[in-house]
Amino acid sequence: MEFNALFHQKFGHVFRSSSHSEYSCTKSQNKALMIVGKKGRMTSTMLGQCLDMKKGSLTTMIDSLEEMGLIFRQSDETDRRKTWIDLTNQGKKYMDAKMKEFEKSIIAMFSNLGEDEIEDFAVNVKATVEMMKKFKE
Repeated sequence: MEFNALFHQKFGHVFRSSSHSEYSCTKSQNKALMIVGKKGRMTSTMLGQCLDMKKGSLTTMIDSLEEMGLIFRQSDETDRRKTWIDLTNQGKKYMDAKMKEFEKSIIAMFSNLGEDEIEDFAVNVKATVEMMKKFKE
């Protein structure tokens, strides 16, 4: 519980909408865009699993991102039940700007740490991620 609270307290602001952005994305929308931007084309089911969102809420969010012109849907060529989502060119530009903001925030957050502490943090995060991949569903 402490980890979850600290994570959201320290990193949550990174996902908020930018005041200078032409888009007013919510934190969930920004997270979705970052995931699709990082992993590439995926189904809404895959995205829902990454965000731990129910289908109804996810569909509403994807609809709004599509209306903003940040993502697009594409039917699968071999399985018509499957629909892929991916970033549009506008979505890619938005994500590039958001990633630059993210990097600036991370640099500022780590500015009072020494190189050894930063290296330790990076090693521990990688180890945590690898461990979490092994967890049972």
